[in-house]
Amino acid sequence: MSTLTDVFLRHYREVLGFLSLRTGSRDVAQDCAQDTWIKLAEFKDRTRPDNDRAYVFRVAANIATDWHRRRSRELTATADYAASRPSLYEPDTLDVAAARQMLCRLETALLAQPRRSLDVFVLHRHEGLSYRAIAERFAISISAVEKHMMRILLACDQALAS
Repeated sequence: MSTLTDVFLRHYREVLGFLSLRTGSRDVAQDCAQDTWIKLAEFKDRTRPDNDRAYVFRVAANIATDWHRRRSRELTATADYAASRPSLYEPDTLDVAAARQMLCRLETALLAQPRRSLDVFVLHRHEGLSYRAIAERFAISISAVEKHMMRILLACDQALAS
């Protein structure tokens, strides 16, 4: 009667492939396979399973599940730590004031444009519609859509330059 570690060694490539699929990484799969071998080596005098191969794969699956849980906890802890750390760059009053002035200039420039041009701009940049889809929606040519977009972009460029 062979030991469970012998069964593991006979099916090592299968177990490694199985763990690679479970973890998404060949390196992690090798670590889990090593943990599986250690767990099986500790089996000792307990009652032998009916199907040794199935037992080996069940142990490997449990270890992969444990790895996913541990990784999830680590990622959560890292994210919590990062969220609790103060930002390395806090904008000063001058930066905030400059950003507000720039937004005000952009808003003024955009609101001075024709309503159709604004609608075209919002549909393309915010809604993600193609020029063709916008042209069909407004029953205008693609060239007209391009002209509306150019008008808005030039206005924004001039507002940023001032």
